[in-house]
Amino acid sequence: MSKKIEVFSDGSARSKSLIQLVKKLACPKCEIVVHSGVEENGRSCPSVWMDGKEVDVGKLSGDLKDNHSINFKG
Repeated sequence: MSKKIEVFSDGSARSKSLIQLVKKLACPKCEIVVHSGVEENGRSCPSVWMDGKEVDVGKLSGDLKDNHSINFKG
């Protein structure tokens, strides 16, 4: 089953690298939606949400080789 992943971006360098990281970690079937320059429903920027639940962005940062704890694959 595919996941819906939403990235709320403020246009900063951190947001841009977070978007790239999410795209690398997500499976080809995942739907990735990037919301630019918005803070919606109390969702701060930058933030990542998967199927309506916030993902701990701290677990996504760093070297990709060490980030297998976040599973976007459906």
